[in-house]
Amino acid sequence: MLVSFLLVGCSRTQVPVLQREGLFSLQYGKMEDQVSLFLDGSAVTRKTRLAMRGGLFYLASGYTNRIMELTSFGDLLTLYYNPAQNPRPVMLQSGSDGGRVSNRRAFQYSFNTVGEIAVASDSTLLVEDQVPDRVAVFDEDLGVMLNRVVVRLDRAGRQIDYLGQEGIGGAFFPYINAIDVTSTDEIVVTAIAPPRTIVYWFAADGTLLRRIDITPDTLPVPTEIAAAPLLETVRPDHDLRRLYLKVNYYVRERHGPAQRIESVDRLMSRVYWINIDDGGYEGYVEVPRNVRRDSLFATSADEQEFYYELIGAAPGEHLFLLSKESREQSQLLILHTSGQVIRRRTLDIDYNEIVIRDLDLSNNGILSAMFATREEVSIVWWRTDRLFEGRQAR
Repeated sequence: MLVSFLLVGCSRTQVPVLQREGLFSLQYGKMEDQVSLFLDGSAVTRKTRLAMRGGLFYLASGYTNRIMELTSFGDLLTLYYNPAQNPRPVMLQSGSDGGRVSNRRAFQYSFNTVGEIAVASDSTLLVEDQVPDRVAVFDEDLGVMLNRVVVRLDRAGRQIDYLGQEGIGGAFFPYINAIDVTSTDEIVVTAIAPPRTIVYWFAADGTLLRRIDITPDTLPVPTEIAAAPLLETVRPDHDLRRLYLKVNYYVRERHGPAQRIESVDRLMSRVYWINIDDGGYEGYVEVPRNVRRDSLFATSADEQEFYYELIGAAPGEHLFLLSKESREQSQLLILHTSGQVIRRRTLDIDYNEIVIRDLDLSNNGILSAMFATREEVSIVWWRTDRLFEGRQAR
């Protein structure tokens, strides 16, 4: 009985807290060193995204259509902004100011609707933008509007090109759910066309290497169980040409003489991986359950389960999964693809104060976060890269 209890879960006090480092905060406003997350205080309808690369932080706001590049101390280095929606910066040198050299610069770009962002090793900025309605195209086969592109901007603020479905200058994307850049600067764009998820994997030069369409009927179903699969998350590996899919399996419980469906319960979760070179499934790992009991002798009816979300993959085939256990704390699970649990750590995240949250897992395994409250926006990180130092992929 004791062994069973230990396998199912452990008390919250037994999972060490991983120290959070508060880096800097930004005030709300329209000045270049401030941030705007809402237009009129209404519901959140546009994206606000964080990306970290090489110790620099990139914060993108779809409400004012601008991207800020900041140091870990909160110093603003570069601003990419739509001049029609933002005042002219007073503390930064304009990209058009000739004859002067400065490491703090501002560049104008006519963004329509800024969304997902990512950064390459040479500081090339990749930005999701939405095209005007007059040029958007409805795709009859997918049943969705094609109206997104990925704009590439160089370090000098100039547009290099834009990526579409086939690569440079290709057809517009459907709704973009994520943009990732691998350690070799390959670009991964994940798009959604319900019920289909489409992943476009590009070489660093923008050449399309593979398109993978994931539909409900292509998800693996274990032969030993009668359950329905549901795709939750798709994330790329940063070092391998591999795509991770977190799939949840559900069973329908029928009760009574009429055998009506009265409940749908999650049975288990797995993370599968697909080889990008051939598009085939290569393997999977079971996601451990995070179940709490009030006492050793509590019954299953007294159990409380907290589900993990897949954040991403760190070097060495380490999967990062996060489980919200309360309004103040979450549990981070680092799971190796071999099935070995590398670390469990408690993260202090106060959801009582947070209005918007965005997480970023860097190529070297550092977990950063943007927490927007009613008063300010805070940028923090956890040095999660130290939790698996020295480990190699198997």
